[in-house]
Amino acid sequence: MSLRSREHQKSLLNVILEVVLISIGVFLALWANNWHEERQHRGLAHSTLRNFADELRANQQAVRGERQYHETLARQLHEFLISNEPLTEERLQKSVQFKGVHPIIFEHTAWDLALATQALSYLKPELAFDISKVYTAQSAFQTLENSFLASAFTPATFSSDNVKGLVAAMEYYLRDINQKEPAILQLYDKVIPEIDQALSISNTR
Repeated sequence: MSLRSREHQKSLLNVILEVVLISIGVFLALWANNWHEERQHRGLAHSTLRNFADELRANQQAVRGERQYHETLARQLHEFLISNEPLTEERLQKSVQFKGVHPIIFEHTAWDLALATQALSYLKPELAFDISKVYTAQSAFQTLENSFLASAFTPATFSSDNVKGLVAAMEYYLRDINQKEPAILQLYDKVIPEIDQALSISNTR
């Protein structure tokens, strides 16, 4: 083999070796980048689940804390309306233990943050869907509360002598509330254990 042939073969081997090394380098860089991103996504998913667990438990406790009062108030208002006695403000104060309607203010910071960071896409689709259902129900509940409060409690309401109208409106409102609160509590009882299970799996990784 001539000197020129040997140099040509050596040059070709160097080129091949260089290509292989570059390919390996690119592969390792891509792998490291994907590993880093996956680790970040797992961390974000874990913190998001923890935020959901804390927030939904707080909302669950808030709903549970008002269940007895809302049921009692609805019953007292109904008894006041069906009574044969005059529907006066004085009798209302005596027969109904009214301490306000106790609206529930749902926390939703964890949901807002998850949307802003797109963290829902890093959760299992079934779990993300169930969590979304809870926040949708909370939003609808909050809208009902806000609509009633805006329409029922105005200066005109308190300047009117029509006690029956206000009490009837409150009773209808509480009927809806006393149907929606147990439904939301059922959602909490379903979703919170799912989140806890996902967190437990996440901790083992």
